[in-house]
Amino acid sequence: MRRTCLSIALLLGAAGLWVFKDYTYGITFMMGAAAVGCVGLAFILFLTGPFKNPKHQRLAKRLLSLILVLAILGSISFVWIEALIFHGAAGDPSDDADLLVVLGAGLNGLEPSAVLTSRLKVTYDYMVSHPDSIAILTGSQGYNEMRTEASAMAEYLIDRDIAPDRLILEEEAHNTAQNIKYSVALMHDLGLEDRTVMVVSNEFHLYRAERIFVRYDMDVYSLPAPTPKIGLIPLNSYTREYCSVVVMYAKDLLGIDE
Repeated sequence: MRRTCLSIALLLGAAGLWVFKDYTYGITFMMGAAAVGCVGLAFILFLTGPFKNPKHQRLAKRLLSLILVLAILGSISFVWIEALIFHGAAGDPSDDADLLVVLGAGLNGLEPSAVLTSRLKVTYDYMVSHPDSIAILTGSQGYNEMRTEASAMAEYLIDRDIAPDRLILEEEAHNTAQNIKYSVALMHDLGLEDRTVMVVSNEFHLYRAERIFVRYDMDVYSLPAPTPKIGLIPLNSYTREYCSVVVMYAKDLLGIDE
């Protein structure tokens, strides 16, 4: 039994690391690792560990009750937050926006990833049909990237005949909150604050993006890009987004700025 439970714990840990393998940074990964660790610890403690001793049964029951309560609360929060994410997936597109804020995502070498390419396709379509519109492209160079996400986005659009003077690059932001914070700062610096703004991102990302714009008293439109249905991208995206929304709420509650 001991070996069986230890094997299950190790498999759970490996599965968790595999799901989060592309996101091994920041609080999101820490939350995933902590959840997997708690499950594994519960298996070891309650099925093979010291709490098998009759003297520790009362403490074991209390700890088990605590774990069950946390599991129930976690499940409720997951369902609730995912419902908010799916509700925001349709976005709130406008045909009158003249300033797009395109949020960055990962690169594959020098090229945009499938997720980022999806965002760029809807950006291109909108800019072609709205020749007076301009776009802020925001995203820095990640730890495993060979260039800034903003520069890769600009190259993609310029190669498809979008004029360079319609593109504004923001290359310092490392996460969504900074994408929006620095883009808003650019709007003020360049006198663009009176423009009608529409944020562009994938469906799973729009709820959080719109919530962050509210911090700056901005009620923006949102243009959804499809989430690529490739491998585990949808699962990874929506699972990670749950963790990111939890972190966003926690930072708002604690008054932590990015």
